[in-house]
Amino acid sequence: MAWRWLAGQTDDQAQAISVGFALEHVSNPPPVVEEDEKPPQICDVPLPQKAAHGHWLAAWNDAPDDPSAAFVRDQSNADTSISDYDIPLPQVLNTELRHLLLGENDSGGLGIPTVEVPASQPSDTVTLFMSGDGGWRDLDKVVAGDMAKMGYPVVGIDVLRYYWEHKTPEQTAVDLTDLMNHYRQKWGTKRFILAGYSFGADVMPAIYNRLAADDQNRVDAIILLAFARTGSFEIHVDGWLGNAGKEATTGQEMAKLPAAKVFCVYGVEEKKDSGCTDTTAVGEAVQLPGGHHFDEDYPALAKRLIDAINKRQGKTAAQ
Repeated sequence: MAWRWLAGQTDDQAQAISVGFALEHVSNPPPVVEEDEKPPQICDVPLPQKAAHGHWLAAWNDAPDDPSAAFVRDQSNADTSISDYDIPLPQVLNTELRHLLLGENDSGGLGIPTVEVPASQPSDTVTLFMSGDGGWRDLDKVVAGDMAKMGYPVVGIDVLRYYWEHKTPEQTAVDLTDLMNHYRQKWGTKRFILAGYSFGADVMPAIYNRLAADDQNRVDAIILLAFARTGSFEIHVDGWLGNAGKEATTGQEMAKLPAAKVFCVYGVEEKKDSGCTDTTAVGEAVQLPGGHHFDEDYPALAKRLIDAINKRQGKTAAQ
């Protein structure tokens, strides 16, 4: 309804918000209703393909289906917002309305959408953890929580929201620098760990290689989980990781990393295709049971990451 309304407007200041937008509502099976109930009305009139005026925000609490995502991305006057999947859609709408009407924004002016996972005790080291292409929700979220419980604070980076539109490695390096400066001021952070899972791991080497020398010197470890041999700097709707033609090999950037900082983790089921086992790989490579999710033994994975951090900072292993 919001998009239909916007398509009929002639005012460039018009604003429309769609929460949970989906093109395929009309093709879903009709809901089961009791005999004495009226079935819900479903509009089967085709959507307008363009809105000549105004601005449209499409907000979800989960990754949208491919046709709906493609439709929104084709609109030059549209933006997107993807919240955590456990936030109810009414709350998503409330938040977006407050942003629009009151100018409230929880990004702190940063260019990267983040999730803070503070530790139970002070630390001068923060792990900046780039999620997989599904957003901040599964392995990355759980492992970060386990690390924080053991005294290692994490700032999660939701790549589903950040890389919804293409970012260059240079642009991401600038945004990551801003993020590092932000937490140097906010939390008094002195040292950083760069970690990435899947999509986040694939783009991490290129980002690190484009940081200024001073910022590189503040990074004690580069942790790559489920690191692939190809990667893309955009979340693609046709399969999320993108077409082969839009991807680039990761080995060239990996080979430039300082080997002493690199900790590359792969599942035995992905050994043949892992970037950790490629001839260009540098640093320490560790094989774990399972595949892309390491048999979901996340507490053990978190401890391994902490041990890797401690090793590179000259500390004793976690107990």
